[in-house]
Amino acid sequence: MLFRPPHCPYAACPSRTQGGFRSVPWGRFHRKCDGRSVPRLRCSSCRHTFSSQSFRVDFRLQRPRLHLDLWGHIISKVTHRQAARVLGCDRKTVAHRLDLLGRHCRDFHFQRMARRPWGLRSETFQLDELETYEHRRRLQPLTVPVLIHRKSFFVVHAEVAPLPCRGGLSPRERERKERLEARFGKRKSGSRAAVQACFERLVPLFGRHSDVHVVTDHKSTYPGCLRRALGPRVRHGQESSTRRRDRENPLFPINHTLAQMRDNVSRLVRRTWAASKQAPRLVHHLWLWICWRNYVRGVTNEAPRVTPAMIVGAAAHQLGREELLREAIDVAR
Repeated sequence: MLFRPPHCPYAACPSRTQGGFRSVPWGRFHRKCDGRSVPRLRCSSCRHTFSSQSFRVDFRLQRPRLHLDLWGHIISKVTHRQAARVLGCDRKTVAHRLDLLGRHCRDFHFQRMARRPWGLRSETFQLDELETYEHRRRLQPLTVPVLIHRKSFFVVHAEVAPLPCRGGLSPRERERKERLEARFGKRKSGSRAAVQACFERLVPLFGRHSDVHVVTDHKSTYPGCLRRALGPRVRHGQESSTRRRDRENPLFPINHTLAQMRDNVSRLVRRTWAASKQAPRLVHHLWLWICWRNYVRGVTNEAPRVTPAMIVGAAAHQLGREELLREAIDVAR
C-alpha cells in the first residue's frame, strides 16, 4: 500500500506552520534488523528526505520487535529485571522502552479522548484513589486517583501524586525521614491536585458548568475538587467505602478496576521487590496498562472481543498490540 505521510517530520519545515505540504518518492532502503523495504520521500518545502519509518514508534530502535514482546510482560505483573532476563536484553533497555511506550500510550489515549467519544457524553463516572509507594512504604507513599466510565469500565484518566510520610515511625525511620527532607524538602500531599486533574479531563466532554454525574466515596476533599473542576451544577453521589466489595456495591466498577490494576501492574503489588523506585516510571507503567485495558482487552471474559473503547465509541474495533504501537503520535500538531 502506498505510504502517504501526514506532514513533514522536521519541525522547522515551513509546511508545518504555513501548510501546503507535498512530498515526492525518493527511493527505498532495506532494513537489516527486520528485513523490511522502507520507502523514502522528499519534502517539496524544506527539501529534506525522510522515510515512512520516521512516523513509527520503533524509529531508530535496533530491536524493533522488542517492545512488542515487552508489552505482554509489562501488563502481566513481570518486573523489569525478570523481563530483561526472559527477553535477553539489558535492564536499562527495558526501562528505556517503558518510558518510550508509556509516553506513546498517553498521547494515543489523549488523541482518542480529543475526538470526544459519543459514549462518554452521558452516564455516570466513578473515581477512587489507590495508595502505593516509591522506594519506602512509610516514608514515600503515593496516591493514584483513577477516573472511569461506570457502564463500560473505560479508564478516562489516572494521576500519580505524593503523600506525606506516615506517622508512628521508628527511630531509624525518623532518621531516614530527616535525611530525605534535608535532600528533597518536606513531603506534602498532592492528592487534591491529582484528583482535580482527573475531574478536569471531563471538561472537554461536558464543559465547566454541566450536570455530569460523578460517584465517589465519602472522602472530604472530593466535593471541593469536583466543584472547582466542573462547576456547581455537577451531580455528586457518595457511597460508603466500608461496604462489602461485591457486585452489589455501587462502587463495584471502580473497586474492580483498581483490583485489576494491582493484579496486572508489578509496581502496585503490595510489599514486594517490584515496588516503584521512581514515581515517573509508575506513570509510564500505568499508561501502558490503561491503553491495554481500554483498547486491547475485552471488557469481560464473557465478551473478549468487545473492549471498553468500543462501547464508548473511542475505537471502531479491538486493537492489537501491533496496531496500537505502530504509528507515533505527533503531539505538536
